[in-house]
Amino acid sequence: MEKFELEVLEVKGEKIETWKFKVNTDDKESISALKEIVNYINGTDKKMVIDPIDTVWTYIYLYPTNVFTKEDKDFFKEKINVIVK
Repeated sequence: MEKFELEVLEVKGEKIETWKFKVNTDDKESISALKEIVNYINGTDKKMVIDPIDTVWTYIYLYPTNVFTKEDKDFFKEKINVIVK
């Protein structure tokens, strides 16, 4: 079972994947894994928005969706599984 909710939005014909998951901001391992996601994206030409909407939920927006590979998404899933315990 996935530890995040996935929603695909369509804006002007473009698909945007929205991944929603909980972050325990008091857990250093969770914060470290979230930083790994940021560092992973910073090492590429891909763009991602991470929106800590409040103290509990975090949203990751992947746009345009088609530039993210299965390997990218598997990496995100692995890290989200660490973040959400």
